[in-house]
Amino acid sequence: MTTLVGIDAGGTKLAAGRVDVETGAVTDRTEQPTDAGRGGAAVLADIAALARQQGTDAAGVGIGIPEMVDGDGQVRSAANWDWRTLDLTAPFEGLPPVRIVSDVHAAALAEARFGAGRSQASFLYVSVGTGISSSFVLEGAPWPGHDGRAILLGAPLVEDLASGPAIAHAAGTSTAEEAFADPSCDAVIEHAAAALGLDLARAVHLLDPAAVVLGGGLGLNDRYRELVSAAIERCIDRTYTNLPAVVPAELGENAGIVGAALSAY
Repeated sequence: MTTLVGIDAGGTKLAAGRVDVETGAVTDRTEQPTDAGRGGAAVLADIAALARQQGTDAAGVGIGIPEMVDGDGQVRSAANWDWRTLDLTAPFEGLPPVRIVSDVHAAALAEARFGAGRSQASFLYVSVGTGISSSFVLEGAPWPGHDGRAILLGAPLVEDLASGPAIAHAAGTSTAEEAFADPSCDAVIEHAAAALGLDLARAVHLLDPAAVVLGGGLGLNDRYRELVSAAIERCIDRTYTNLPAVVPAELGENAGIVGAALSAY
């Protein structure tokens, strides 16, 4: 059995576990708050500590982060914390080989191997939560783009309208969950779903995926996903484009851990 360590470093929490790459099973799962406001160096130190806690006997360590990462593992953005000028090797000295990837590509890889995309030749994975990011998967491999930047959706970015914080802001609630629980916020939620569905319809026209897999906190919300799916159906031109299945991600909170580990295999 080949075991790797996967670390899903999100803007809200850091989650880690040991992953059996043959089955996708996760053991020794642990998580803690990210507290990204402390800065990139502090987050990096916490991630290195998690990697050591998971053991040095693993075959490798994969780390998924909510940033753009190129094929050489160089971080190209600082949306959540800034690692662009840090030494990303010294904190992991003495550990198995480490690979850093964009978290959405990691989750997409996990869904391709063990989840909702495992029977699909192609699919578009979209994570909808604090932000919105996407990854096109072809023959089991997420497409990173020329410089690791193929994770954005919409122009302007649809996360400004359809993410959790955007919905909460428009609804005047503390969280998107509060908005979903309040019938008076239905119009806000429907507007957000329509905006996301329109951009996904444009992506469907461009890429012709067999399926659209929605993950993340809001992507796994049945009501929101159904509204987004209906918006896609309204917006695509059925004369030329087939309507892909719009399905929930299957691996839930472990998708990022599993995908990060697989990225290091």
